[in-house]
Amino acid sequence: MANIIRAAAESSSKLVERYLPDAFLFAILLTGVAYVLALFFVPAAAGTGTLGHAQNLLVDGWYGGFWNLLSFGMQMTLILMTGYALAQTEPVDWVLTKLAGIPNSEKSAAAMVPVVAAVASFIHWGLGLVVGALFARKIADEIRGIDFPIVVAGAYSGFVVWHGGLAGSIPLLLNTDGNFLIEAGVLSSTFGTGGTIFTVANLILFVVIAFLFLPALFALMYPKSDSKKTPIDPAEFETATDGGSTASATLGADATLATRIEHSAAVAIGIGLAGLVAVALYFWNGIQNGVMPWNNLNLNIVNFGFLFLGLTLHGTPRAYVDSIMEAVENVWGIILQFPFYAGIMGIMAYSPEGSVSLATQIAQGMVAVAPDGALPAIAFFTAGIVNVFVPSGGGEWAVIGETLVTAANASGESIPRVAMAAAWGDAWTNMIQPFWAIPLLAISGLSVRDIMGYCVMVLLGVGVIVAVGITVLPM
Repeated sequence: MANIIRAAAESSSKLVERYLPDAFLFAILLTGVAYVLALFFVPAAAGTGTLGHAQNLLVDGWYGGFWNLLSFGMQMTLILMTGYALAQTEPVDWVLTKLAGIPNSEKSAAAMVPVVAAVASFIHWGLGLVVGALFARKIADEIRGIDFPIVVAGAYSGFVVWHGGLAGSIPLLLNTDGNFLIEAGVLSSTFGTGGTIFTVANLILFVVIAFLFLPALFALMYPKSDSKKTPIDPAEFETATDGGSTASATLGADATLATRIEHSAAVAIGIGLAGLVAVALYFWNGIQNGVMPWNNLNLNIVNFGFLFLGLTLHGTPRAYVDSIMEAVENVWGIILQFPFYAGIMGIMAYSPEGSVSLATQIAQGMVAVAPDGALPAIAFFTAGIVNVFVPSGGGEWAVIGETLVTAANASGESIPRVAMAAAWGDAWTNMIQPFWAIPLLAISGLSVRDIMGYCVMVLLGVGVIVAVGITVLPM
């Protein structure tokens, strides 16, 4: 069995390395595919000819959506920068070092990385991407000679559980008063996380994938021959100045007031603690209003917490600035590629008055062919297909959610079950969609071709596990 899986992983990796384009080129090609499909399958506005339809799709769909991820792109940039800077502090580095010291072999280390990444992703997807990438680097530093691409692939594979986790867009949206499905009259009430995230089915899927399937798969895929490994010299990883060394730096007698302030522990710790108090009050106020902390997580509060915790632990403003300056080098991919994916989302959601968007057509077509009792599995595969073009959980649910919930109501299927199937489907095809790998690859210094072959194996296994589990497991 091990030889078969290892051989399949090696073949998949070779094919991907040979034929998969660079992540940016992938976004460009995906733009073209989405545009051509929408041009042929989305009806033109009344009184509009083919040329007019093509122009409207280009301007209203592509250009109209191109800048819709600016706010989100900035949030992702900040979570990468603040998470990176936080990991460079001595306390966090110590924790990661201790964890990296647990495995006693290269194979066990490769098996451990996706577990750590999955646990972090279950807590918050942004946390999972940063922790996974930095833990992969720490493993490479602790276990010299380990195959680095498979370790980074493991770090990204942990991300496959995120939408079943505490920050899942779809289950949290279902728990939001006045959400768009209620406004449309498709839902009459909200569904609490006790009926979505914290169900038996969802928790079993998380445990099986995070603690059984992923570690077993990566242990089995790990290269047996040294000639097939691609180790990395940890010296290639630049290390930002940590808070300890900068905080304790000795300033000369001629140091200016500005320099002394830059190296002042009082300034960093003072503002840092003020920010952390604000985070604590944010969650406390939520509890007072009946919102538990795990239902109150979002990118803004995670970024805010990362920033001020990092500033506090670095010890001085200068140390934190140095760390952030290094982190900036890792965010170019987000800045360049996120607008293109926003444009793709605009094309997929484009629908002139009286027509149906391409994303909705895909959902309707999949639902129409669903056999009795198979709607959860169909919802899973539908979300997986749409996610390739619309790699945003909330954005995807906005275009297919009404179709899936309407189908659930018509068939008598559980709405939470169908919604969670869509949530897992959205996360599932991230294994072949480089959008979310951009920040992780930036930290690791690899390209999408280096890891995606292994992720294809994850895609195949998780697809079977979730499609069956979400259909038969008790909710």
